[in-house]
Amino acid sequence: MRVILAMFCVLTIISMPSMAKQALNFEITPLIGYRFGGDFDSSQDKVHNRIELNDETSYGLLTAWSFDRKRQGEFLISHYNTNFSESNDFSASSTALGITYAHIGGNVPISEGPVPFYLTGGLGLTHLAPNDKQLSNETHFSMNVGLATKVELSERFSLRLDSRIYGTFFNSDSAIFCDVEACAIYISSNIWVQTEVSAGLTYRF
Repeated sequence: MRVILAMFCVLTIISMPSMAKQALNFEITPLIGYRFGGDFDSSQDKVHNRIELNDETSYGLLTAWSFDRKRQGEFLISHYNTNFSESNDFSASSTALGITYAHIGGNVPISEGPVPFYLTGGLGLTHLAPNDKQLSNETHFSMNVGLATKVELSERFSLRLDSRIYGTFFNSDSAIFCDVEACAIYISSNIWVQTEVSAGLTYRF
C-alpha cells in the first residue's frame, strides 16, 4: 500500500503543471467485468502440473483525472474471487483465492468520433490472497495494457467499456502459496497473464 501511495503522489506532482493550465476534471467509474485465464504451469523435480483458475466475475473502481487536453491519469483497483485446482502432491483446506490489482497509469485517445477509443495502461501491484490461512499471501509487481471506449450519455454520465491484459512478474524459480511443509504452486515462467473485460458507468465532476 505504501508503494501505491508513493506512485500516486509522484504522478500527481508530475501532473500539476498541466492541471494548472486547464479546468481539472475528475471521473469515477464503478466497474463490473469478467476475468479469465491465469492458469499456472507448475514444475517441480521434472514433474509438470497445470494449476487452473476458475473464470469469475470481477469488480473494480477506476478514478481518472485530467492530465492535459487529451490524456488522463488513472488509478485502478480490480478484484475477483476464484478457486485454484490442486496438484497431485499438495492439498489445501480451501482452494478459494482472491486476486486484486492496484495500478496507476493513464489513457490516451487513438481515435475520435461518436465512439472514441483509448489506449490505456498502468503499473502497480498484484495481491494474491488464498483463503487457506496456512498458505502465505503473495504480492508482486505487475502491469496492464488495454483498449477502452466511452459513450457519452449526458454531460455528466458516460458508459465505459474496457478490455485489459494483466501481466504479473515472477521469478521462474520461485514458488507461491506455501505452508510450513510444501508449496501449492511452483512457478516455471517469468510473467503470469490474465485477461479482463469490464463495463461501468462514469460520473464526471
